[in-house]
Amino acid sequence: MKVLLTGGTGFIGSHLRPALAARGHEVRIVSRGQGDYGWTEESIRRGVRETDAIVHLAGEGIADRRWTEERKRILVDSRVRTTRLVAAAAAERKPRCLVSASAIGYYGPSEAEGLTEDAPPGDDFLAKLCVQWEASVAAARDAGVRVATPRFGVVLHPGGGALAKMLPAFRMFVGGPIGSGEQWMSWIHMADLVALLVFLLERDDARGPFNAVAPRPVRMKEFAHSLGRALGRPSLVPVPSLVPRLLLGEAASVVLTGQHVVPRRATDAGFRFAFPEIDAALRDLVATLN
Repeated sequence: MKVLLTGGTGFIGSHLRPALAARGHEVRIVSRGQGDYGWTEESIRRGVRETDAIVHLAGEGIADRRWTEERKRILVDSRVRTTRLVAAAAAERKPRCLVSASAIGYYGPSEAEGLTEDAPPGDDFLAKLCVQWEASVAAARDAGVRVATPRFGVVLHPGGGALAKMLPAFRMFVGGPIGSGEQWMSWIHMADLVALLVFLLERDDARGPFNAVAPRPVRMKEFAHSLGRALGRPSLVPVPSLVPRLLLGEAASVVLTGQHVVPRRATDAGFRFAFPEIDAALRDLVATLN
């Protein structure tokens, strides 16, 4: 298939693009000022007109700075506006499918265990953003395009995201859990996320939300201990909640709270995770550093 990939040079897109090419797909990208097209209404329409399927990953980073009112506007705009543009273009072109990213922030902070795709949304800023984000595909879905919305958990890879931010402290023997350590962390190895996105793209009956997380979430303290074991380092120096709150303000809630989310629809559809357990996942990822 000819696949249009938005956010193709980002953290996830840069791993997905070669995986799609390896399966014989012809990939074109939309990424800010890079690649074959730019993020404008006309360029998105042009890209969609020339494609058989779309994987839409575009969006500003969530927890990389404070959530000022302007930053919140940018976070919403970079997801909701771009998704509406992509969905509107897809409604005209009617490609085989649209795989449009979302996040498990949809569920809001929760201590409930085993949240599946049927769980209701939360009511904090991030949850409301995810609800709007997912609703933005309506034009494509209403036009009969098959739409799948993977809800990303914490994506693990040393090249970016949470793991990249935690590695320096652990390598310097001062790593440990963030905050109380009791918050749930629903994670996924980058290789499994890429495989799941390809699965959703190619599977003709994959529609609606899919929790893009490994089957076995862990608490933050367990994640820290596992990372310490993988690196051969201690994990005894916790990061007090005050530190991320001072640095990030309201955005610190992303790392200080969590959800226990399970990938029910993916496993029911027959998807098999290469890394269902955190210890094996982190050992594999840390091995790439040597």
